[in-house]
Amino acid sequence: MEQKNNLGMKVGIAAGVTAAAAAAVGAYWLYGAKHSAKHRKMAKSWMLKARAEVMEAVEKMAAIDRAVYLKIVDEVMKRYASMKDSTADEVSKVARELKSSWSHIQKAHKATKKSAPKKAGSAKKSVKAKKASK
Repeated sequence: MEQKNNLGMKVGIAAGVTAAAAAAVGAYWLYGAKHSAKHRKMAKSWMLKARAEVMEAVEKMAAIDRAVYLKIVDEVMKRYASMKDSTADEVSKVARELKSSWSHIQKAHKATKKSAPKKAGSAKKSVKAKKASK
């Protein structure tokens, strides 16, 4: 029973770290990027929602590569292209910026992988080995 609680806690920690990484990428886009002042000026609510949808989809993925990330961006932006509040130029700009932020996503995802705790299967084996040796 204790092992299930540990696994749940580890999954929760990994999810929290992933959410923090996604928030960091969003904050980077609005405040840390080379053209962040321009990004804040042009940010409309639908753009932030689209970015949040992409980050949410990335968070749900256990492993992600560039092709998967680009596919996620294309799918999300396809939905926003038909909105009356968005122009084709705005949608393409946001899609381009999301696609160009792959390196930041990759770094954040690698950091999440490193900080995520490992499974506790090896500890169980060592306990059994100790009991058997007695």
